[in-house]
Amino acid sequence: MHAGRREGRLTAQLANPLCLRSEWLNGGVSDGGWPEDWNERMAGQDCPMCRALGKGDNAFWVHVMTGDMAEVFLERRSRLPGYCVVAWRHAHIAEPAELDPDQACQYWHEVLAVGRAVQARFHPVKMNYMTLGNTVPHLHTHIVPRYPNDPAPGGPLVWQDIFTPDPLPDSDLRHQAAELRDLLSRAT
Repeated sequence: MHAGRREGRLTAQLANPLCLRSEWLNGGVSDGGWPEDWNERMAGQDCPMCRALGKGDNAFWVHVMTGDMAEVFLERRSRLPGYCVVAWRHAHIAEPAELDPDQACQYWHEVLAVGRAVQARFHPVKMNYMTLGNTVPHLHTHIVPRYPNDPAPGGPLVWQDIFTPDPLPDSDLRHQAAELRDLLSRAT
């Protein structure tokens, strides 16, 4: 896709974050396969996560903390309280196997610390850790707390069922982010 069209599409979609999330899920897919610009995405070209890192809150998430290897964000529109994303914060990497052993150890240490903080704060019945990158191939891990009344108790979640059209109140999210930040600061 031409860079100008992609920029225009991204700008228009920022007004509707669920539309943008849907576009990331389906963007450039012509036949149900991989997006037409997949090689460019893998290489980090126009990576939306690279652009978002280091800039704090945005339409999708509230910043929780910046670690040595990753940034942690609390999802704004999740049906699952405590749903966080841990994103590799250094040069674009698509696969965890691209990390050297020390980087990998530190990254997963931070991922697990976030999972423990989410467990301590929100008391889910189960934690799911999803490192996918099938749409935005920038190394990131979804920390997904599961609850007795979630959209698919005891089974896999349908991606679209995780999100709600409206964000949680900003004051609630900021309070939750502060509590997670406090738990994480005590874990290191």
